[in-house]
Amino acid sequence: MSNEKEPDVSNNVEMVDAESSPAAKRKRSEKASSNVTQFTIRNPPWSYLQLSLITNSPNYQLDALTAHLHLRAALSQFLGLHGTAIPIDILKLHNNDVHIRVPREDASALVVAVGGWVGKAGEGWRVKNSSSWGVGLHSSAASDLFK
Repeated sequence: MSNEKEPDVSNNVEMVDAESSPAAKRKRSEKASSNVTQFTIRNPPWSYLQLSLITNSPNYQLDALTAHLHLRAALSQFLGLHGTAIPIDILKLHNNDVHIRVPREDASALVVAVGGWVGKAGEGWRVKNSSSWGVGLHSSAASDLFK
């Protein structure tokens, strides 16, 4: 035990939270109830492209591997080894339409490469749409883009 005396506690002091005291409360204005947050992403990392394979055969079945090989061939023909280093993500494949994702800075090179490419059987790519946001590719609300 120590010889120190405990401090006197006065019972006539009332403790009040700062938020519940009437002086601390502020009236909210009408504008404060509708908070709108806006932000801008200046340099999105990806670009999204919708491509369509044009062929002479009406019942040509395009699969993901064939689409990837055709895209690689176009990039290799246009940019050589540098073109084959561009990463391509196939997001959706429907009939002869392909939705892909590429780095934003490589999108223009890919558009030029696939636009000028003609395969051995006369097939070629047509760029239908391009966007910095994936939902902008589809004509509807993009609800079925990732189904």
